[in-house]
Amino acid sequence: MKRPTPYPLSIVFLHWLLAAALIGNFAIGWALDDNEGLIGLHKSIGIAILFLVAFRLLNRLRLRRQLPPSVNVPGTLAHRAERTVHALLYAAMLAIPLLGWLKTNAAGHAATFFELFSLPTLLPHNRTLSHWLGVSHSAAAYGLACLVALHVLAALAHGLAKTENVLPRILPVRSRSSRPQ
Repeated sequence: MKRPTPYPLSIVFLHWLLAAALIGNFAIGWALDDNEGLIGLHKSIGIAILFLVAFRLLNRLRLRRQLPPSVNVPGTLAHRAERTVHALLYAAMLAIPLLGWLKTNAAGHAATFFELFSLPTLLPHNRTLSHWLGVSHSAAAYGLACLVALHVLAALAHGLAKTENVLPRILPVRSRSSRPQ
């Protein structure tokens, strides 16, 4: 098995920070039906996710020449699937907080970040629109959960069924064999 080229540390850090925020906020969102008191925390983490994803995209663009190449051969179905899933992951990570923000506005509330500041109000109060934005927000969150599962399974499959283990290049702790010489 050849040694993987690691991602730059800022890419790794933002990857795992967003993973933790997304998983945590999905769990909080799941618990909202039983505990309405979590809504402020859910909104605040959602706003943080929106800013982190934007920062992650800018950082990825800044470091695009330092990113390791795909282990999938360009033009193959695996390469197209990888590119599609990554694009959908980014789209969902941006769309879900935006839908939540719009849903909150349409419900007649401000999207507030830990009582420190509020995002601008983009929509007027509209109960019907708020409902449908909430349905879309939830559906997109479940879609993101499926994409994350597919992403994780593909990474595991590379290590188990193929000759390239891609996990060490995105792990926050580098093994001796994955460190650049």
